[in-house]
Amino acid sequence: MFKNKFHVISLIVALVMGLLLIVAQIPSTHTAPKDLPIAIVDADQSDASQAIVKQLTSVTSTGGKNPTTIKWSVVKNKTAVMRAMDKQKYYGALVIKAGFAQDTMSLTTTNPTHPEMQVIINQAKNATAAAGVQNALTMMTNKVGSAMANQVLRKMQALNSPVSAEAAQNLLQPIAVTTKIVHTTTNKATASAAFFQPIWMGALLGTVMLTYAQKGLSHVTKKQAWLNKGIELVVMGVVALAAGFATTEFAHVILDYNYDNFTTVALYAAVASFAFQLLMLGVMSWLGIAAVPLFALLMLFAAPLMTLAPEMLTHFYSAYVMPWLPMRFLLDGMRGIVYYNTALWNGNTQSLVWLAIIGLLLMVTSIYKPTKQLAV
Repeated sequence: MFKNKFHVISLIVALVMGLLLIVAQIPSTHTAPKDLPIAIVDADQSDASQAIVKQLTSVTSTGGKNPTTIKWSVVKNKTAVMRAMDKQKYYGALVIKAGFAQDTMSLTTTNPTHPEMQVIINQAKNATAAAGVQNALTMMTNKVGSAMANQVLRKMQALNSPVSAEAAQNLLQPIAVTTKIVHTTTNKATASAAFFQPIWMGALLGTVMLTYAQKGLSHVTKKQAWLNKGIELVVMGVVALAAGFATTEFAHVILDYNYDNFTTVALYAAVASFAFQLLMLGVMSWLGIAAVPLFALLMLFAAPLMTLAPEMLTHFYSAYVMPWLPMRFLLDGMRGIVYYNTALWNGNTQSLVWLAIIGLLLMVTSIYKPTKQLAV
């Protein structure tokens, strides 16, 4: 049965593909977030508010067998939290407002003022994780309110003080909780992720065409090979600019996404396209068309990055898969530009430049690989 080598190859391909496609499903099988960064601000600095901070920060996990875990950070004020959220540091925050303890004491009076807390949600960091954080913080504030009401009732009972109907009504919901959504994704939930497949696949198909164009050339000297590489760079630059601006315009017209910083978005997409093309052509200059399945598989493995927060990914995926995914720079950088008004030149842009440099080095060194076409 396996005397023919292609029979053996078909078996190996089936087993390898089965393994790879199972590995690709890892991120979506156990998606309970781990170490979600959440901030808490105590603007009251009273004994009561400090006790609440201590109580809440002691809660580091919620859920059952596969719980969500929380990484609390105590921040000095709301302004610092908002600045940190602009840098995508926290998914959410809980602010205990000034006057909390004093307002608590007024709940049983004839003119009560409800103590206030504010839940702040950084939606664009990851909409799914942010929704979970909002639910968790809302549940926590409800529990704090219930505990506070019970404490007030016990004190009044110890003093044999009657509880009026109005006071009882106030104690049903003693804390006034407001929710603020920052960096909202409303009406543009996939406005940044929409670039992933068009830019990556466009770069891959364009690079395949350039690779075939190389095969049609008869390189006689290294000088001509250098000239051809220069022409390829110009072609890739034109393709990248066209892909960046066209994809942004398509997203605007077809998907109805209105980008406030259209030019920045388009230029970043062009930078990503150029970097991807260089990387792909560099690899294909050495491996040929055989590298195409590799880049197609990378897109499959990167799909979870569009919907799952980093804290929702498994350790295996984060440690052994994600470092090899160049498109994460496109996704992270585009998220910053679209939702946080990040400048064109940022950390992810630098990473894309490094990808381009690696691709360029592979292209250049491929000139000197042994071939029958090049003369020594």
